[in-house]
Amino acid sequence: MARTAVGFIEAEGFVPVFDAVDAMTKSTEVDVRGVVRLGGGLVAVAVSGDLATVEEAVEIGEETARAISGRGVKSVVFASPAEPIVALAGDITLIGS
Repeated sequence: MARTAVGFIEAEGFVPVFDAVDAMTKSTEVDVRGVVRLGGGLVAVAVSGDLATVEEAVEIGEETARAISGRGVKSVVFASPAEPIVALAGDITLIGS
């Protein structure tokens, strides 16, 4: 059985991240795992789904967040994530703790 891919997007502020989530969920069938404040104004969102969908969603989300914030946006996609990454995506609040 194929493992679920996991993607994370990090941007400055909730508004760019919320716009990214809106764009990702309207355009793809990813599961939003959660949003967390990282500190220093940074906010992250985790999504999961099949690899192609997560890659597309993260690209859409990153472009959307960058257009809204005008600042740097970072992202990463794990095609076959290790169990600790799956756990972080399942409870993203662990990242901000």
